[in-house]
Amino acid sequence: MDRTEAAEDRSRYRESDAAHLPVEAYSDAIPDHGNAGYFARFEQMLREEFEVGQTILWLPVSMALGAGLWFSSDETLAILPVAILFAAVVLLLFLKDEGRWRGAFVLAAGFLVGMLASEAEVRRHGTTLLDSEITTRLEGRVINRDVDHAGRWRYTVEIERTFDPQIGRPPERVRLVARGGHTPIDIGGRISGLARLQPPSGPVLPGGFDFSFHSYFNGLGGYGFFYGAPEAIESDGVDETGWALGFQLGVSRLRAAISTRIRSVLPGDTGGFASALTVADRRGLSPDTVDALRASGLAHVLAISGLHMALVAVTFFLLLRTAFSLFPSVVQAYPVKKIAAAGALVVATFYLFLSGGSVSTQRAWIMLAIMLVAVLADRPALTMRNVALAAIVIILISPSAVLGPGFQMSFAATAALIAVYSFWRRSTQYATGGIAVPGVLRMIVFFFAGLAVTSLVAGLATGPFAVYNFHRIAAYGLLANLAAMPIVTVIVMPMGLASMLAMPFGLEYWPLLAMGAGLDVVMWIAHTVESLGGYVVVGRVSFGMFLVLTGGFLLFVLGRSKLRLIGLAVAACAAVAMVVFAGEDPDILVAEDGRLVALVSEGALAANRSRPSTFVFEQWQHALRRPDTLRPTSSGHEADARGPPELLSGFLRVSAESPGFSCAKKQFCVGKTEAGTVVAVVEDLHFLGPACDSADLVVTHRAIALDRCYSGAMLVTGRMLRQTGSLELVERDGALLVKSAIGQTNRPWTRQRFYDWRSRTYKRTKPSWLAD
Repeated sequence: MDRTEAAEDRSRYRESDAAHLPVEAYSDAIPDHGNAGYFARFEQMLREEFEVGQTILWLPVSMALGAGLWFSSDETLAILPVAILFAAVVLLLFLKDEGRWRGAFVLAAGFLVGMLASEAEVRRHGTTLLDSEITTRLEGRVINRDVDHAGRWRYTVEIERTFDPQIGRPPERVRLVARGGHTPIDIGGRISGLARLQPPSGPVLPGGFDFSFHSYFNGLGGYGFFYGAPEAIESDGVDETGWALGFQLGVSRLRAAISTRIRSVLPGDTGGFASALTVADRRGLSPDTVDALRASGLAHVLAISGLHMALVAVTFFLLLRTAFSLFPSVVQAYPVKKIAAAGALVVATFYLFLSGGSVSTQRAWIMLAIMLVAVLADRPALTMRNVALAAIVIILISPSAVLGPGFQMSFAATAALIAVYSFWRRSTQYATGGIAVPGVLRMIVFFFAGLAVTSLVAGLATGPFAVYNFHRIAAYGLLANLAAMPIVTVIVMPMGLASMLAMPFGLEYWPLLAMGAGLDVVMWIAHTVESLGGYVVVGRVSFGMFLVLTGGFLLFVLGRSKLRLIGLAVAACAAVAMVVFAGEDPDILVAEDGRLVALVSEGALAANRSRPSTFVFEQWQHALRRPDTLRPTSSGHEADARGPPELLSGFLRVSAESPGFSCAKKQFCVGKTEAGTVVAVVEDLHFLGPACDSADLVVTHRAIALDRCYSGAMLVTGRMLRQTGSLELVERDGALLVKSAIGQTNRPWTRQRFYDWRSRTYKRTKPSWLAD
């Protein structure tokens, strides 16, 4: 067989239905002309991957890598060379329609597209992030509002002006909690009040989740609360909202009205749970219930994702087809399956807007829309190519989602489930052969078997991503999902859809009661499973090992040649290595505001505060696998008449005799690491000089201009931390090595850290202890 005939055979194969078969069937059809050796066989497998038409599956992977590189860069990369290189690659693709390197060129183009889409998204948002904490009076328009389980209202406000004092770089939108009792201000109304604003926080640890990054792309420039009750501003009768903002306000009002009607029927956590599933309003759930859902592995039920979209669309699809089946003449005259698919798409689109249109919901809608359009086009609805197309669309629209755990876990679960069910469908067809199985029994068996397989596969696929992002996994997640998901599938979501369809007619009471009964059972399951055992804290893992595991996983689920077995082995080995080889832990941790410092001991974290910030401290404990807390001791010397040097020396003697920090309230804390490094945390600047003379590391949250201790001790100030973010310090060979969460990264979501409000300029200063 010459090359021309082989190329024609491959072309005919790609165009045939046989392209959906495993690649072994194809590789057996094309003989191997004596390729010998390991590298020759490896090259053969790579050629088979591309010849079967697998490039489309790897295209979103290359786009995600391009987006990840673009966002992880410390400085904004030049866009012009990327655009020129992309044009050159596209030209080569047009010039070479065939060839062994065509797949590589396609993936290279996808990589560059990911970078270009990332820069476009950065420029499209242009969110102004608040640069420092401030108390000011503000006026603005309420874009959205919700209420928590304790009756506190949270407003998303589009700022119109600030005064007393005026902010030099005011954010466009902020989210504020109103603690005082007041009459809720309507969505679209104008609001005024004295507010405490703070910028979005950075990672609590280097390499951790960056809240300022996601706030930038969510359009939120600051967070805070009102002092007292905010006031409503009377409208001047002039409505300057455009059509886009008007549409957004209309959807927000509809969501608020639906949430209110749900809670009028279902009070407490039940109503909050139902609101979360219908309009994505999760603030109505109490912290205890949220913790139980997370610890039991059922927190994914709260997030409107592919599961909810699929259940809503499939329920409506089946209801519509069942209704059509009552009229045989209609079934014979019209394509009722396509009509039902179109109706399901309309319902899913309405659900998208109703849920607020978050990134995770957009991702679920795109995947579902592609599958329903495939039904309209008489194509297979659930295939790996449809998942790849959904990922491509999402990366083109919002490439920043690639760095979020929602994107990673959603597509990991979907790809793994399709790969497993594809194998399962073939194996069950072969296993049953011509044996007749009763329809009802077959349905029941396959429902529960499918549920068990779905929970197991989804848990295994998302587990590594959960460990990397959250440093923990639910101990009994499989048990909780097996018990709760049949209720969510059969009762909760269908009754939720029925209540939404009945609500315009005022008939939602009974469907909501049925939905609430199902949710009560789900919450009971969550609390029961939580009592058996909560999280398994794994700790943080190496980013490099996580990339290796991800690569092996993708090769396993996307591959069609024997390379997928290599991918499975690589993923398994990397998963074991992630847990066994945890890497080097730091000896000292410093929060980005400088108020919280922790010493890392063998089994605990010693904090300088008796009540450390739960938000930061629990993440430190999970990441470093230190469940215990050593609280500071106080000997009551804060009223001592001795001077700062003598008083601090006395505390140094106390800290040398006991683990953890020894503190004088509102003055200073002194502690010593297991390696002997003396750490002083100073609040009262009268003690700064003696601390520099006595300690090896001095930390103060005060934004002072001093940049070093003249005694040679390392000095960390609030001004430095504002630019560097949180710190990890490791003792090595008598020196302290520092790793910073932000470093000198200068991107739109970190640039506010370098803003000097006095001179209204951007100034980057690098501390002497910060390594390159």
